[in-house]
This record gives sequence, structure tokens and C-alpha cells, in this order.
Amino acid sequence: MGQLLLCSHEPASIPYYMEAAALNIYSLEELCYYLLRETDTFGISFLDDELIEWIQNELKLPVLAKRLQKQKAEGGGLAEFVSLLVSGCNYCTPQEVETLKEFLGAFEDKSEVECKKIRIDRLLARKRYRICIAEYTRLLYTPGVDGAFAGDIYHNLGTAYAGLFFFTEAAECYQKAYQRNQNPLSQKQQEAALRLAKGENGFQEAVVEDMAERPQEVLGQWKEAYSNSVQTHPYDSGEPSMPMQCR
Repeated sequence: MGQLLLCSHEPASIPYYMEAAALNIYSLEELCYYLLRETDTFGISFLDDELIEWIQNELKLPVLAKRLQKQKAEGGGLAEFVSLLVSGCNYCTPQEVETLKEFLGAFEDKSEVECKKIRIDRLLARKRYRICIAEYTRLLYTPGVDGAFAGDIYHNLGTAYAGLFFFTEAAECYQKAYQRNQNPLSQKQQEAALRLAKGENGFQEAVVEDMAERPQEVLGQWKEAYSNSVQTHPYDSGEPSMPMQCR
């Protein structure tokens, strides 16, 4: 059974609307629950005067609201703002607060486009390949995305294609990546994807070559890939994944 958690303050009569999740929030505990589980859905815009006013007027927490307003006025970042916010109740453990700060720290001093890539990269790490293909492709059409940064996006797009066994498409993406970022890893994975696109013979060649260079690491990757082909992530398509590195 789940643990029963009581709100430390009276719930708000007027909820705070989380636009990113299309969700009404009625208490600070509910807000902490959302922050812990939907970290990738919000960004710097979360440092919002409207949220601070809601905490002050609806949750009746003027001291916390004043601390948040001061922190925001002094130019504090998103990680510190959220850390201060969740400290207003006992919902999060100290370890969860530190994890949240570390997770959000990756977004500090980043542009919105860079933050979007970080969010998609985290989906890639969770093997959400189909979603990543759509989101990386959309990101590549964003104005100002070019050079080595675009190369890294193409590289990870190739990794997402490889995760679905679309090796020809993966090789094309790795080629575009290397043209832009001149990263030897992109070139090497283009060659591997081309061999894998040939079918079983190319697959065996790729395994033998990688095993010769870094046997223990590659053996572990292929064992994991085999395991994933049997038991996939519950939110994925059910198709097996391949051990390709991302940027």
C-alpha cells in the first residue's frame, strides 16, 4: 500500500494551473509531487511571479513567497528556486531535493534550444526512440540551430534510428553529424551503422571489430541489448535496442 501523506497547510480554494501538464495544483505537496516526476516539462519560465503570488495569497505562505521573490530578484537559477520551493513542506526527502537540484542544474545558463536538447537526450537515455526521432527532427528546423550543435543533434538522431534497427537512416544522420561537428565518434558510428545495414554479415563484422577494441565494455552493451530485446521499456514500441553512443 502507498504511504498516506497529509498536507501541512490548508489546500488552496483557487488552484494554480500548470500549463505544461494541463494540471490544477491545490497544495504545496501536490506541487512537489509534480516537480519530482515531471522535471523535464518545465524550464526557466517556472520562475513565475504568478506562482509566487499564488503561494502567498492562496496557500497563505507569505514567508516562503517572500523568500522566493527575493531569490528570483537576486537572479537565482531554476535549481535554487525549486530547491527553496520544495523546502516549504516535508514532502521531499533531502536526497530527493539534492537529486532535483542536480537534475535542474544541467539547464543553468543554457538557451531554450539547448534545454530542449537536454530533455530529448534524457528521453533517448530511456529508449523513447520514436518520440526522440520526431523531437530531434523538429529541433533541427529551429532557427539558429547549426554548426557543431546541429551535428550533435544529428548524431543523437542517428542513435535513435539505430535503436529501432533503421541502420541506413542512422548512417545518414551520423554522416551529417560528422560534416558539422567533425567528431570521430560520429564518423565511426556511421561506419558501424553502414555495416549493420548490410544485414547479418555486417552485424557480425561490427561486433568483432568493437570486441577487439574494447571487449569488456562491448560485451556488456550487447548483453544489455539482448536483454532489452526480450524485455523492453513499458513506454516504448516493444522493439529491441542497439548499443549506440549519444552526444
